[in-house]
Amino acid sequence: MRKNEKEPRWIDNLRILMKAKNFNPRSLSLKAGLGATAVRDALEGRTKFPRYDTVEALAQALKVTPAQLMGGKNLASESPEPLQDEDLDLLTEIITRLKEVIEERQEELGAGDFAAMVTSLYRQMRPPMALRKKPSATKLARRIEHLISYESLRRRQGNK
Repeated sequence: MRKNEKEPRWIDNLRILMKAKNFNPRSLSLKAGLGATAVRDALEGRTKFPRYDTVEALAQALKVTPAQLMGGKNLASESPEPLQDEDLDLLTEIITRLKEVIEERQEELGAGDFAAMVTSLYRQMRPPMALRKKPSATKLARRIEHLISYESLRRRQGNK
């Protein structure tokens, strides 16, 4: 899909996301709050590496993260499922509740372990697109408790 191999990967990702979400260059520029020709200029190679605020605005309009837009991965090979508002709500709830449980239990958890736990909980609780609804707080709390207990046990076993 790339017009030329020297073109930055993010431009290829931008094209893929625009097509998936039915944007043309002008409509995406306006949705992102940019000048009417900003996206067209990027697609034509006038912008090799945009400012972060521009990337953030485009990513928000496309409902992806700046890292997903700018990432080195070719989105064409992944067929990504776009992040929905429900996904962000679920992630926010998982992170908030996990932090609360860790503080309540006075656990020490590194950033990598915390991220792995959030990812694991998210994957367990995220329903398929057709069945999307917010999981119950009780279900989330129970899964967090199980995961924290498991992690504590794993660390104690590792220290013996």
